[in-house]
Amino acid sequence: METTNNMQQTLTEVVEKQTVRPKVRVYRFTGKENHLISLAEGSVMTREYRETADRDAMKGGFFARNIFEKILAQDGCVGIRNYFAEHNDGTPAVVLVGVDENGNDLSRGWLGEDMLPFNGSTNILNSDLGDLLVPTANQGEIFNGKENHVITLAEAKNFVQNYRKNLAEGDVKGVYYSRAIYEKILAQDGCVGIRYYFAVGSEGKRTVVLVGTDSHGNDIVNGAIGNRGPFCPPFCGIGDSAL
Repeated sequence: METTNNMQQTLTEVVEKQTVRPKVRVYRFTGKENHLISLAEGSVMTREYRETADRDAMKGGFFARNIFEKILAQDGCVGIRNYFAEHNDGTPAVVLVGVDENGNDLSRGWLGEDMLPFNGSTNILNSDLGDLLVPTANQGEIFNGKENHVITLAEAKNFVQNYRKNLAEGDVKGVYYSRAIYEKILAQDGCVGIRYYFAVGSEGKRTVVLVGTDSHGNDIVNGAIGNRGPFCPPFCGIGDSAL
Protein backbone atom coordinates (compact mmCIF):
# COMPACT_ATOMS: atom_id res chain seq x y z
CA MET A 1 0.00 0.00 0.00
CA GLU A 2 2.82 2.37 0.88
CA THR A 3 4.52 1.62 -2.44
CA THR A 4 1.27 2.39 -4.29
CA ASN A 5 0.83 5.67 -2.45
CA ASN A 6 4.40 6.70 -3.22
CA MET A 7 3.85 5.90 -6.93
CA GLN A 8 0.65 7.96 -7.04
CA GLN A 9 2.42 10.86 -5.38
CA THR A 10 5.28 10.63 -7.89
CA LEU A 11 2.83 10.56 -10.83
CA THR A 12 1.01 13.57 -9.40
CA GLU A 13 4.25 15.51 -9.14
CA VAL A 14 5.17 14.65 -12.75
CA VAL A 15 1.77 15.80 -14.04
CA GLU A 16 2.01 19.06 -12.11
CA LYS A 17 5.44 19.76 -13.59
CA GLN A 18 4.37 19.14 -17.18
CA THR A 19 4.13 22.24 -19.36
CA VAL A 20 0.61 22.98 -20.53
CA ARG A 21 0.78 23.35 -24.32
CA PRO A 22 -1.65 25.69 -26.04
CA LYS A 23 -4.08 24.14 -28.48
CA VAL A 24 -3.00 24.56 -32.10
CA ARG A 25 -5.52 24.80 -34.93
CA VAL A 26 -4.82 21.97 -37.36
CA TYR A 27 -6.31 22.13 -40.82
CA ARG A 28 -5.60 20.96 -44.33
CA PHE A 29 -6.39 22.57 -47.65
CA THR A 30 -7.04 20.24 -50.57
CA GLY A 31 -7.20 22.66 -53.48
CA LYS A 32 -10.72 21.45 -54.21
CA GLU A 33 -12.62 23.71 -51.80
CA ASN A 34 -15.79 25.10 -53.37
CA HIS A 35 -15.84 28.90 -53.66
CA LEU A 36 -18.55 29.30 -56.30
CA ILE A 37 -21.21 31.95 -55.72
CA SER A 38 -24.00 33.39 -57.82
CA LEU A 39 -23.85 36.68 -59.68
CA ALA A 40 -26.54 38.04 -57.36
CA GLU A 41 -24.46 37.19 -54.28
CA GLY A 42 -21.37 38.77 -55.77
CA SER A 43 -23.27 41.90 -56.72
CA VAL A 44 -24.52 42.38 -53.17
CA MET A 45 -21.03 42.07 -51.70
CA THR A 46 -19.36 44.44 -54.16
CA ARG A 47 -22.16 46.97 -53.74
CA GLU A 48 -21.76 46.91 -49.97
CA TYR A 49 -18.09 47.73 -50.37
CA ARG A 50 -18.77 50.56 -52.81
CA GLU A 51 -21.30 52.10 -50.44
CA THR A 52 -18.58 52.54 -47.80
CA ALA A 53 -15.84 53.68 -50.19
CA ASP A 54 -15.35 57.03 -51.89
CA ARG A 55 -16.92 57.12 -55.33
CA ASP A 56 -13.55 57.68 -57.02
CA ALA A 57 -11.71 55.11 -54.85
CA MET A 58 -10.18 52.03 -56.41
CA LYS A 59 -12.72 49.19 -56.39
CA GLY A 60 -10.45 46.39 -57.57
CA GLY A 61 -8.38 45.46 -60.61
CA PHE A 62 -7.26 42.90 -63.19
CA PHE A 63 -4.61 40.15 -62.99
CA ALA A 64 -3.52 38.33 -66.15
CA ARG A 65 -3.81 34.54 -66.26
CA ASN A 66 -0.02 34.40 -66.55
CA ILE A 67 0.56 35.09 -62.82
CA PHE A 68 -2.01 32.50 -61.68
CA GLU A 69 -0.44 29.85 -63.89
CA LYS A 70 3.02 30.57 -62.46
CA ILE A 71 1.84 30.41 -58.84
CA LEU A 72 -0.36 27.32 -59.24
CA ALA A 73 2.39 25.40 -61.10
CA GLN A 74 4.62 25.38 -58.00
CA ASP A 75 5.19 22.06 -56.24
CA GLY A 76 2.71 21.55 -53.42
CA CYS A 77 0.57 24.57 -54.28
CA VAL A 78 -3.14 23.95 -53.57
CA GLY A 79 -4.38 27.52 -53.87
CA ILE A 80 -3.61 31.21 -53.50
CA ARG A 81 -3.85 33.50 -50.50
CA ASN A 82 -4.75 37.07 -51.38
CA TYR A 83 -3.38 39.57 -48.90
CA PHE A 84 -4.79 43.07 -48.73
CA ALA A 85 -2.01 45.60 -49.23
CA GLU A 86 -1.20 49.22 -50.03
CA HIS A 87 1.41 50.97 -52.10
CA ASN A 88 3.55 53.60 -50.41
CA ASP A 89 1.19 56.29 -51.69
CA GLY A 90 -1.81 54.59 -50.06
CA THR A 91 -3.23 53.06 -53.26
CA PRO A 92 -5.05 49.78 -52.44
CA ALA A 93 -3.46 46.57 -53.69
CA VAL A 94 -3.66 42.80 -53.41
CA VAL A 95 -0.61 40.55 -53.04
CA LEU A 96 -0.91 36.99 -54.39
CA VAL A 97 1.04 34.06 -52.89
CA GLY A 98 0.76 30.31 -53.31
CA VAL A 99 -0.39 28.19 -50.37
CA ASP A 100 0.45 24.57 -49.47
CA GLU A 101 -1.92 22.01 -47.93
CA ASN A 102 -0.92 23.07 -44.42
CA GLY A 103 -1.96 26.65 -45.11
CA ASN A 104 1.58 27.98 -45.31
CA ASP A 105 2.59 30.69 -47.78
CA LEU A 106 4.97 29.69 -50.58
CA SER A 107 6.59 33.09 -50.24
CA ARG A 108 9.94 31.96 -51.65
CA GLY A 109 8.27 31.30 -54.97
CA TRP A 110 6.19 33.42 -57.35
CA LEU A 111 4.49 36.49 -55.88
CA GLY A 112 2.00 38.69 -57.70
CA GLU A 113 0.73 42.27 -57.46
CA ASP A 114 0.19 45.35 -59.67
CA MET A 115 -3.52 45.11 -60.47
CA LEU A 116 -4.50 46.86 -63.69
CA PRO A 117 -7.45 49.31 -63.63
CA PHE A 118 -10.97 48.50 -64.79
CA ASN A 119 -10.56 49.79 -68.35
CA GLY A 120 -14.25 50.14 -68.99
CA SER A 121 -16.04 47.22 -67.35
CA THR A 122 -19.70 48.21 -67.05
CA ASN A 123 -21.25 44.97 -65.81
CA ILE A 124 -23.41 44.52 -62.72
CA LEU A 125 -20.47 43.87 -60.37
CA ASN A 126 -19.42 47.47 -60.94
CA SER A 127 -22.72 48.95 -62.07
CA ASP A 128 -22.65 52.18 -60.10
CA LEU A 129 -19.53 53.30 -61.97
CA GLY A 130 -20.92 52.60 -65.42
CA ASP A 131 -21.58 56.25 -66.18
CA LEU A 132 -17.92 57.10 -65.48
CA LEU A 133 -16.36 54.45 -67.69
CA VAL A 134 -15.74 54.29 -71.42
CA PRO A 135 -17.36 51.21 -72.99
CA THR A 136 -14.77 48.63 -74.02
CA ALA A 137 -16.57 47.41 -77.14
CA ASN A 138 -14.87 50.09 -79.27
CA GLN A 139 -11.41 49.69 -77.78
CA GLY A 140 -10.46 46.34 -79.27
CA GLU A 141 -8.31 43.96 -77.28
CA ILE A 142 -6.65 45.61 -74.28
CA PHE A 143 -5.50 42.52 -72.29
CA ASN A 144 -3.60 39.51 -73.60
CA GLY A 145 -3.17 37.40 -70.46
CA LYS A 146 0.61 37.80 -70.48
CA GLU A 147 0.84 41.05 -68.51
CA ASN A 148 3.59 40.90 -65.89
CA HIS A 149 2.47 41.00 -62.23
CA VAL A 150 5.56 39.44 -60.64
CA ILE A 151 7.02 41.21 -57.59
CA THR A 152 9.80 40.44 -55.13
CA LEU A 153 9.37 39.18 -51.58
CA ALA A 154 10.68 42.50 -50.24
CA GLU A 155 8.04 44.40 -52.23
CA ALA A 156 5.31 42.03 -51.06
CA LYS A 157 6.25 42.44 -47.40
CA ASN A 158 6.38 46.22 -47.76
CA PHE A 159 2.94 46.38 -49.38
CA VAL A 160 1.21 44.16 -46.81
CA GLN A 161 2.82 46.01 -43.91
CA ASN A 162 1.59 49.32 -45.32
CA TYR A 163 -1.95 47.97 -45.16
CA ARG A 164 -1.61 46.56 -41.64
CA LYS A 165 -0.34 49.70 -39.93
CA ASN A 166 -3.81 50.73 -38.81
CA LEU A 167 -5.52 47.34 -38.50
CA ALA A 168 -7.23 46.38 -35.26
CA GLU A 169 -6.67 42.97 -33.73
CA GLY A 170 -8.67 40.35 -35.61
CA ASP A 171 -9.19 42.46 -38.74
CA VAL A 172 -8.97 40.59 -42.03
CA LYS A 173 -5.49 40.51 -43.58
CA GLY A 174 -6.31 38.27 -46.49
CA VAL A 175 -8.37 35.39 -47.86
CA TYR A 176 -7.57 31.98 -49.39
CA TYR A 177 -9.03 30.47 -52.56
CA SER A 178 -8.38 26.94 -53.80
CA ARG A 179 -6.76 26.21 -57.13
CA ALA A 180 -10.11 24.70 -58.23
CA ILE A 181 -11.85 28.08 -58.47
CA TYR A 182 -8.98 29.62 -60.41
CA GLU A 183 -8.94 26.70 -62.83
CA LYS A 184 -12.72 26.96 -63.34
CA ILE A 185 -12.52 30.68 -64.08
CA LEU A 186 -9.45 30.51 -66.33
CA ALA A 187 -10.85 27.54 -68.32
CA GLN A 188 -13.74 29.66 -69.64
CA ASP A 189 -13.71 30.52 -73.35
CA GLY A 190 -12.00 33.85 -73.98
CA CYS A 191 -10.76 34.29 -70.40
CA VAL A 192 -7.37 36.05 -70.26
CA GLY A 193 -7.31 36.79 -66.55
CA ILE A 194 -9.27 37.50 -63.40
CA ARG A 195 -10.67 40.74 -62.06
CA TYR A 196 -10.68 41.18 -58.31
CA TYR A 197 -13.46 43.26 -56.79
CA PHE A 198 -13.14 44.52 -53.24
CA ALA A 199 -16.23 43.42 -51.35
CA VAL A 200 -17.85 43.05 -47.94
CA GLY A 201 -18.78 39.50 -46.97
CA SER A 202 -20.06 37.66 -43.92
CA GLU A 203 -20.15 39.53 -40.62
CA GLY A 204 -19.09 42.70 -42.41
CA LYS A 205 -15.61 41.35 -43.15
CA ARG A 206 -13.61 42.65 -46.08
CA THR A 207 -13.11 40.14 -48.89
CA VAL A 208 -12.71 39.91 -52.67
CA VAL A 209 -14.96 38.59 -55.44
CA LEU A 210 -13.22 36.88 -58.38
CA VAL A 211 -14.55 36.95 -61.93
CA GLY A 212 -13.05 36.03 -65.31
CA THR A 213 -12.18 38.81 -67.74
CA ASP A 214 -11.94 38.75 -71.54
CA SER A 215 -9.39 40.51 -73.73
CA HIS A 216 -11.68 43.54 -74.10
CA GLY A 217 -11.71 44.08 -70.34
CA ASN A 218 -15.27 42.81 -69.88
CA ASP A 219 -16.18 40.54 -66.99
CA ILE A 220 -17.48 37.05 -67.83
CA VAL A 221 -20.40 37.32 -65.41
CA ASN A 222 -22.36 34.40 -66.88
CA GLY A 223 -19.61 32.00 -65.81
CA ALA A 224 -17.81 31.03 -62.62
CA ILE A 225 -17.63 33.67 -59.87
CA GLY A 226 -15.64 33.11 -56.68
CA ASN A 227 -15.91 34.08 -53.02
CA ARG A 228 -16.42 32.30 -49.63
CA GLY A 229 -12.72 31.87 -48.92
CA PRO A 230 -11.40 31.27 -45.38
CA PHE A 231 -10.17 34.49 -43.80
CA CYS A 232 -6.75 35.23 -42.38
CA PRO A 233 -6.92 35.33 -39.39
CA PRO A 234 -7.49 32.64 -38.29
CA PHE A 235 -6.36 30.75 -41.41
CA CYS A 236 -2.96 32.40 -41.93
CA GLY A 237 0.46 31.15 -42.88
CA ILE A 238 2.90 30.50 -40.05
CA GLY A 239 6.65 30.73 -39.51
CA ASP A 240 9.23 32.62 -41.55
CA SER A 241 7.36 32.02 -44.81
CA ALA A 242 4.22 33.87 -43.73
CA LEU A 243 3.51 37.24 -45.26
